[in-house]
Amino acid sequence: MAKYLINERYEVGEADARREFSVGDRREDYADAWQDTGNLILVGLRGAGKAELARLIGERTGLGVAVPETLEEAVAALAPGGRIVVLGDELVGHDDVRPLIHGAGKVFYLMADTRLLSGRLAVRGEGADKEALWRGLSARLSLMEPVFYSVLHFILQASGTPEEMLDDALEKIGY
Repeated sequence: MAKYLINERYEVGEADARREFSVGDRREDYADAWQDTGNLILVGLRGAGKAELARLIGERTGLGVAVPETLEEAVAALAPGGRIVVLGDELVGHDDVRPLIHGAGKVFYLMADTRLLSGRLAVRGEGADKEALWRGLSARLSLMEPVFYSVLHFILQASGTPEEMLDDALEKIGY
């Protein structure tokens, strides 16, 4: 369903109709994972600036940073504990990790254009052929973007530097 959500068309019968909200329709009707766990989770493709943003948020908030590399480390990092968890897209997409993410804290998807990301990775020396990097990232994004959308609470535009994203992230943490 999520794979095709953006392609669905909806007809609106009453353009000027009003809707009253009831219990379960407002943000305050839902538990806030941040309050329960104290965790922040950063997800996105390689090159989006997750690790650097995590470091900056950690400096400002005093939270520790966890960068799990294995399934077991990811599951442990997503437990309550008041930390910043940086998840690579391979862990976000893992069937044993994905269901845990949304409820493990506030989840930020660092969204950026794959041309920009491929340029960043090329500068870091993660591939000599910028065009090949772009093609690989574009293919990966087509698979992962619906997954990122399924776990996120907030989107951070990662077109700028992590320093430029910091204030936006801190504002959303206090949301």
